[in-house]
Amino acid sequence: MEAWDVVIVGAGYGGLCSGALLAHAGKRVLVLEKDGTLGGRARSLKYSGQILDDGAHMISRAGHLEAIFSTLELELPKLIPMTKSQIYHEGQWKEPRELFTPSMYNKVFAAMMNLSREEILRLDDVPLSTWVESVSDDPGIRLLFFYLGCATSVGNRFETYSTGEMICILREIIESGRKLSQLGAVIAGGANSFLEPLAAYIRDHGGEVRLNTPVDSVQIDRGRAVGVNVEVGERIFHSQVLNVETIKADFVIVTLPLWNLFHVLDESAFPRWWVDWVNWISTKVSHAWSIIYALDEPLFDMDAFRWAPNLPESGFSGIFFPMPTYGDEVNQYQFHVSYQGHYDEMPNLFQRNQAGVKRQIRNTIAMLERESAQLFPQLKGAHHWRVAHAGIYGIAQSPGFVGFKRPSMKPPSVSNLFLVSNTVSEARGVSTQGVAKCARLAVEAILSGS
Repeated sequence: MEAWDVVIVGAGYGGLCSGALLAHAGKRVLVLEKDGTLGGRARSLKYSGQILDDGAHMISRAGHLEAIFSTLELELPKLIPMTKSQIYHEGQWKEPRELFTPSMYNKVFAAMMNLSREEILRLDDVPLSTWVESVSDDPGIRLLFFYLGCATSVGNRFETYSTGEMICILREIIESGRKLSQLGAVIAGGANSFLEPLAAYIRDHGGEVRLNTPVDSVQIDRGRAVGVNVEVGERIFHSQVLNVETIKADFVIVTLPLWNLFHVLDESAFPRWWVDWVNWISTKVSHAWSIIYALDEPLFDMDAFRWAPNLPESGFSGIFFPMPTYGDEVNQYQFHVSYQGHYDEMPNLFQRNQAGVKRQIRNTIAMLERESAQLFPQLKGAHHWRVAHAGIYGIAQSPGFVGFKRPSMKPPSVSNLFLVSNTVSEARGVSTQGVAKCARLAVEAILSGS
């Protein structure tokens, strides 16, 4: 029977960061990925000569991914900082310095940086709009917080964003020594520039990354994860029941998001309260909707974000940005339209195979496209191609759904099992940086035996 020190389910950021750190510590690691490419929900591929993300995969600059590359002594992939931003205000695109005075910044950051950890935790359940009213009644301060909220969240309105969540994210970035203008960056070459070196590191240190290998289930024996089951044999019919073989392991890491967790974990192995918690919070998700265009000319500076609050038809907030380097091979420019939406105001993407939801999705995309064309008339028919995308990003960053309101990476009742994804409490932060932080914590727990 095949045996490894650690088996990891999924070859996205969580699986590959965990696997590379474990390999660095001398563990024999096997990573199993159901698809034929690395990346999971954060994959990049080539399309019509351009790099294309399944959404838009920028990274924040909180430092956790960078620290993993430093630990592994790998060269950090080239990052292209997005240093500029503009806000659509009263019919014009304006620079932040036109809207926000130094005294506004000082007041806002003093209010955030002077809070204790306990005070921040209490703000987890306070909507940002409510807290802002207690800080100042200045409309400019409110707009500044909207700007900061858009910069640190995915899929949340200003009014429904957790104050504690935003403050945690901003403080982490600021305490890493970065400025507001260094919040985000585009990965030159796409996500694979990060993922492929991690996969190569695992292989070079005695491990293996197997693609096209879906995991049937985690094998649990007397309250302990002891490996994974993988189907064997030829599948002739969709309804066919195949045999499985067990790959043994001392530890198992599952990187699936909470809403897919019980595809590989047997609910009966866990307390009912925990299963109900996971199933409940898995429906409280944020969405990432985007329309990606291939253009001959950039619409504005290639290192800039543009933000538009409360667009007239949808009422959503729009974020508009280029993806530098993505179209270089064909001398084109890639432009992203991104909208943030809540589980309670957008079509139910968990039911996207139903005809009614399909219609709602297409209607929503059409609405977003109309609003975008009003702001950027150049988009009307001037593109080489467009790709529309409606995806689930993660658990909503709203009061009641953040911090310790999310399940931990260490499930109850089953030892030697860890969950590494952006949907658990230890991954607090923005997307891949939060996942990298969680991966290191899981690895440290495995190595320490805790």
